[in-house]
Amino acid sequence: MQPNLVDLVATIAEIDRARTRGEALQAFRCAMESFGFRDFLISGLPVPHDGQWDREVVCDGWSPEWHERYSQQGHYFYDPCAARSRMSSRPFLWHQIASSEMAEGARRVMNEASEFGMCDGICVPIHVPLCGPAVVTAASDRIEVPLEALPFLETLCVHIFHALSEPDETAVAEGRPLTPREREVLQWSSAGKSAADIATILNVTKNTVESHHRNARDKLDAINIVHAVTKALRRHEIQI
Repeated sequence: MQPNLVDLVATIAEIDRARTRGEALQAFRCAMESFGFRDFLISGLPVPHDGQWDREVVCDGWSPEWHERYSQQGHYFYDPCAARSRMSSRPFLWHQIASSEMAEGARRVMNEASEFGMCDGICVPIHVPLCGPAVVTAASDRIEVPLEALPFLETLCVHIFHALSEPDETAVAEGRPLTPREREVLQWSSAGKSAADIATILNVTKNTVESHHRNARDKLDAINIVHAVTKALRRHEIQI
């Protein structure tokens, strides 16, 4: 499946309209299933030696059997995905962590996960100011994620995290309107144009376009251009 900005906006709108956490999670789950994901976890990431790591769980979509095994074996201490998510701000696929780079305990975690049908997955680290790190992770026995879909998945995972834990964030951001030029740049971005393309269209430098992108992301509290376009669409500052 190729990433589709319209589908992303529709899913986010469905999450925003949800009357319950269950409805929001169902919309999220349906979108993730289209890429082959089945099991997921939304959780804070306390220090590795924390014996009660699961008190930070926001939503547990793992199988009960895997959650029990993970907890009983103390896998959190060795989990290479949790370790990388605490240190990284970029999403990654599980298979991008080379087995040769893992310690024995980390390899055991990943091998046992595959026994429970979690052979590959994605982690979207989330770092909230004045709070500890968190992650949205999803997995299955077989996933279908083209690299160009990662911004789509990152935006969706960050949105469901905030929808469940920080519902007032959008209201704060909506007090900062975009300038006409920032709206114009995002409008072209929504049409799939690169910064270089937009610079040519508007007869400005690429640096100027990238500056407008940065300002728009800051005003919208967006993690990337896809997220900025999504928020601008929801605020009716641009249209598809």
